[in-house]
Amino acid sequence: MNRIRLTTVVVVAIAAAGAVLPRALAQAGCAMGHSGHNTGNMNMEQPKKAGVFSLEEMHSTHVPMVVTSIDKAKQALGSGDPSTVLAELNKARQMLMAIDESLATYVKPKFANDRCPVMGTPINPDKVAENLIRDYRAQKIAFCCAGCPEQWDRLTDSQKQAKLAKVRSQPSQIPASHAH
Repeated sequence: MNRIRLTTVVVVAIAAAGAVLPRALAQAGCAMGHSGHNTGNMNMEQPKKAGVFSLEEMHSTHVPMVVTSIDKAKQALGSGDPSTVLAELNKARQMLMAIDESLATYVKPKFANDRCPVMGTPINPDKVAENLIRDYRAQKIAFCCAGCPEQWDRLTDSQKQAKLAKVRSQPSQIPASHAH
């Protein structure tokens, strides 16, 4: 990999970390002062899913780990050490993916619905198999059993909209004192 391409990868990684994470944290309701320190009590229930970081962990530990890996990649780029550049960028990428997965717990529901739009049965988002998911209008729709997606596929667009309106998931509620 040539030096220009490596530089481009580093710049893109820095831009992604610098632009996406603060915005996602803000959407999650993290009240941040100008110094970057949390100025308010989150009052949000911590996710119960194993491997999901709290907002505080992401802000104080994991984002700095990404920045450190990017800094090491930049140093290695300056030294002409492409294997270290790639290793550090891979570390940063893996941590960003874990942070992104954790942020999804706070920012948006996994599926557009929390009950099956065909049967009305409650959906456990962590137990929905791939064959029980349909994409509809840039959203993921979950179903309770194998027969429901087939029934859904036969509905008209207006029927789908009506059924989905009855079973919409609600995003995590952020206390009014922390909304931006």
